[in-house]
Amino acid sequence: MQFMRSMLSRMLHQASFLLSKQGEGQFLFASKNLESSQKKVLKNILSHIEFSENAKRHHLTSGSSLSDFQEQVPITEYEYWSELIEQQQAEHINLLANNDCQRYQPTSGSTSKIKWIPYTKPFLTELDNAIAPWLADMYRSYPKIKKGKHYWSLSWVPSDLRNKLTTSINNDLQLLPWWKRLFMTGTMAVPESISLAESSDESFFATACYLISCSELSFISVWSPTFALSLLEFIQQHKNDISKVLVTGEWPNKYSGLNKIESPKNIKSSQILDQWDGKIDANFTSAIWPKLALISAWDTSSSKIWADKLHKIFPHSEFQGKGLWATEGVTSIPYENKFPLAVNSHFYEFEDLVNQRIINSWQLTTGMYVRPIISSANGLLRYAMKDQLKVTGFINRCPCFEFIGRIEGTDMVGEKLSPETAVQLLNDFNNENDITPITLIAIPANEQQDKPCYLLLSENDSSLNEDNLLARENELAAQLEERLSQHFHYQLARELGQLDKARVSIKQNALALYANHKVEQGMVKGNIKVEPLILWQNDDVLLSKDQQIPQDMELQMSQPA
Repeated sequence: MQFMRSMLSRMLHQASFLLSKQGEGQFLFASKNLESSQKKVLKNILSHIEFSENAKRHHLTSGSSLSDFQEQVPITEYEYWSELIEQQQAEHINLLANNDCQRYQPTSGSTSKIKWIPYTKPFLTELDNAIAPWLADMYRSYPKIKKGKHYWSLSWVPSDLRNKLTTSINNDLQLLPWWKRLFMTGTMAVPESISLAESSDESFFATACYLISCSELSFISVWSPTFALSLLEFIQQHKNDISKVLVTGEWPNKYSGLNKIESPKNIKSSQILDQWDGKIDANFTSAIWPKLALISAWDTSSSKIWADKLHKIFPHSEFQGKGLWATEGVTSIPYENKFPLAVNSHFYEFEDLVNQRIINSWQLTTGMYVRPIISSANGLLRYAMKDQLKVTGFINRCPCFEFIGRIEGTDMVGEKLSPETAVQLLNDFNNENDITPITLIAIPANEQQDKPCYLLLSENDSSLNEDNLLARENELAAQLEERLSQHFHYQLARELGQLDKARVSIKQNALALYANHKVEQGMVKGNIKVEPLILWQNDDVLLSKDQQIPQDMELQMSQPA
């Protein structure tokens, strides 16, 4: 039976590879004909919004020219569309585009409240146009992934938001083409059925059980590497319960929401878990997943620290960085060790960050620093992303990028700190042997403190205890203050008495603390990327040594690419 399942899995992988090559061919054709291909994408988008309220407001038709489009639609952000989205949600009518909205995917920025991004069938097709060439290249570059099961992390939202507007909000696979659902279902290590769990906590436990039971695991795809690290920590903390499930084939009573979902069973994996000393290292990962050939996760900017940690734990596996994906759309994909524009997905413009000029994708040149502006079939037009990219070269005529970081900096009193500055600080402090820096936090003035300040939130990597923790925090805070003061505007703000001195907070569970803060802002668990620089309104929990973070506030799962 196991042999037959293995053969079926390999056949499905091969079929998926062949079908993905069709999308790869379309991508390569478009990469050689960038301008005409992009204008074709724009025309398709205009056809999906024609006669809608969106089109009427901007005087657009399917025959509108590129110059008309750019003259009549301003550069936008979410606030520009929020009223139409709220009305569309409330009245269940199509205002942004002519296609029914399948669901609204929640997201939020560093300081903004929750945003709901409409997902329509044409918009999902745009995303799928980016997936096909990536899959084809991945199968060809890492052929061993064809020999086992794959894990694509599912999308989970906070329980109080789940099913708020649609039953498919946490079931990404239902929105994929039928053939892709078939192939992924037949090759997935974690079944689609876990999306039926009543809470993200139950889903997380079920995911851990299925992954530990899957000795045939050959590929892991997650967004943030911190999610994978949190999953390993979860397995460590719940190994006895997981082992019992794998022996009995029954879910624990405390996870009653899983009763309608089949549980995994694997005696051998259970024995490995029982013999495990609890240390998360290469010995454990190679024993439990000996066939793992590839991990895909973010590995640039502030994610680099965590990607490096993950790679050390899985030295027997290859590692591939993600392209630039966001809830609002996709900009770049991994392909031939580069990150080219997903040319067949959306219509792209770019802001030149040197002179603020808006240019088209076919006008980019190597070395430019740009901000992507996306127009999509869901009706969000000329939507400015908050990402900074560098043009690194081309595949044919298609530009390739390096993700530099988020554009938004902090400027509470004129200190003008940038994400790039924060990334450099994080990398510098990552050389310390007893902490892992998480993020640099801007804390505004409040009732507890008269002046705003900056705080470096860090994870306790060693056995720093209460006796030496405060001294270590003070030592590192002095270093942080010294390095921040090398920046003119920060030093000036300090000299003028506008900022309080910098601080460092070392927490045993700093990563979970960060995730909890983001969830409270309305972000989707696991879609959380650890930003290098954020604004944090409440510093009480940061400075309290005895604050405990529940285990269920760890980083959770994200959507499949």
